Amino acid sequence: MREFVVAALAVALVLPATPAVSQEDPSAVYDTVVIVPSDGTVLQWRDRRYAGTLVVRGASDGLVLTELVEPEEYLLGIQEVPFSWHLESLKAQAVAARTYLAWTLRRGRAGAGSTYGFDICATDQCQVYGGLDQVEGPGGEKWAEAVRSTEAELLLINGAPAQALYSSTSGGRTRSVEDVFGGNPISYLQAVPSPNEQSPFVDWEVRFDVFQLREILKAAGIIEGSFQDIRVIQTEDGAGPWLVDVEGSSNAQPTTWEFRSAINRWASRLYPDRFPGPRPDGRTYPQTLLSPTFTIDLEIVFPSFEPDATWLGLEWVVRGNGWGHLVGMSQYGARAMADAGATYDEILSHFYTGLDPQVSTILPDQIEVGLAWGSADLAISADGPFTVIGDGKPVAEEVLGSWAFATAGRRVAANPPEGIGLPPTLAGLEPSTALAGRAVTFTGTLSAPAEVRVVVFRGAEVVGTTEWRVRDAGAVVAVWDGTMRNRVAPAGIYRVMMEARSAEGMDHVFSTLQMLP
Repeated sequence: MREFVVAALAVALVLPATPAVSQEDPSAVYDTVVIVPSDGTVLQWRDRRYAGTLVVRGASDGLVLTELVEPEEYLLGIQEVPFSWHLESLKAQAVAARTYLAWTLRRGRAGAGSTYGFDICATDQCQVYGGLDQVEGPGGEKWAEAVRSTEAELLLINGAPAQALYSSTSGGRTRSVEDVFGGNPISYLQAVPSPNEQSPFVDWEVRFDVFQLREILKAAGIIEGSFQDIRVIQTEDGAGPWLVDVEGSSNAQPTTWEFRSAINRWASRLYPDRFPGPRPDGRTYPQTLLSPTFTIDLEIVFPSFEPDATWLGLEWVVRGNGWGHLVGMSQYGARAMADAGATYDEILSHFYTGLDPQVSTILPDQIEVGLAWGSADLAISADGPFTVIGDGKPVAEEVLGSWAFATAGRRVAANPPEGIGLPPTLAGLEPSTALAGRAVTFTGTLSAPAEVRVVVFRGAEVVGTTEWRVRDAGAVVAVWDGTMRNRVAPAGIYRVMMEARSAEGMDHVFSTLQMLP
């Protein structure tokens, strides 16, 4: 797939000037559609913005959407920790995320990536990635500084990228990798202290009545029939996973990590109004069981603490520490170390025992990020022109507007916007009156995709201008804030022009606006 995309982009770069819509039918069905933004254009999907090239492919269960992006640009879109944190903790996160990406690429495509053809996913199953919006939002410049100041830095072991696992909160101490996931020890993924974590997930508690826990265990396939007792068997660091000993008509001993996964999957399905449970501050926990570090106890529950309280029943109480798998770097632990004066390399060397960041060139020039799969349809828009390539052939060049895609068997049905390839025309500019001191919303009707703006005149003077924005055919809206020279525009008569432009042509329409006092 990667070779195809590179070839397709090369075709796009050497094409001679042609009409915006080629002789290919833009409404055709394809195996793969590539959306290539022009210089300065940002693509958009589901209110998220992307600087790279987007690729839509068909699969047996729906559409697959991926982004082709440079690794450092990908890192700018990582959304793992608040950007308000200390810069040194952000730099540690940037190196850990870059290393995890390198390790993932070296391992090869697996799971959904192998099935659908991408290098790394954009969810918390890999690393949370959201495109441009976070880094271009409030505080984003701090994250950009963290990424750029550590450019190309990785954690290496024998010249290869380390498995730089990380999670939110350790609860005071991380776990050795073999004690959570089993298998052989890894020298740099051993348990270390992580004190002073200012996280709401350092300690947590969840309660199940006897009936609830029994039904959840049965649904998860952990037990069959009756349920009698349950307890956690703990081990010392490096001695293997903690086990949950479940006794009943059938016995089981899943690891605490396996048990957590099963409970999280089934508790919210069977009892969505009860799980995940409430936090002490009244908010809801993000998951029913937050980590593999917990104990389980049976407690008697009374209706109140009054002297005449009567026995109510029994509850299984799970008390735990931390959020996530707890292996490798604790993000809240990194924050605590940075706040205490540690540098990012000291943070990394602490959580990844003995490893220091090194500059490396092992990352490729481009990676493919899995944004979505299994979708019946999706829509992609942009703030400027882009080129659409279907199965290696350009079908629409330097066009504007929103494209819709739908499944067609195992292929992709491309649906271009109304009026594509036609010059835009405007009509019906409104309103004719407005109140001075208030913003004015102008509406018009557009016949084809184009950039649209409004210009407001008082006499021959331009007193207001909105930004050019790409709009699809149909009703279009532009808002003037009602000010001139940073003051409220006075009552009076104004002349308003809405104009549209695209590669196919330009148009404008005028109206008169009376600003009332």
